[in-house]
Amino acid sequence: MNRKQGESGFTLIELVIVIVILGILAAVAIPKYEDMREQARVATIKGQLGSIRSAIAIQYARNALNGNATFPALDGTIFADGRVPKEPVNNVNTVKVTPGIDGTGGWQYNATTGIAKVNLNAYSSY
Repeated sequence: MNRKQGESGFTLIELVIVIVILGILAAVAIPKYEDMREQARVATIKGQLGSIRSAIAIQYARNALNGNATFPALDGTIFADGRVPKEPVNNVNTVKVTPGIDGTGGWQYNATTGIAKVNLNAYSSY
């Protein structure tokens, strides 16, 4: 097939090759993106737990200096902004004080031992 002067374009084979290359790139990139999202979620959870545990430890030390070595209630009063941090999966800041992880989100706190965890089954080991 002869092309007239000034006509240009891609052949069908060129378009198919580009589509195949894009498909391969998508197949490789999408799982990596999902993994990066999960890593970011875990890092955020660990950071939030670190801030909660630090606030608990600071308040416990204050209580101990005042002669009452008890763990504080996990409410907004021990945080600088007056609020418990939100857990990043369900985006809630509720605090469950009864034993066990029920997976509803927020935080699980034992005021007797001062242990704070994420109230999500997939992340409760942090």
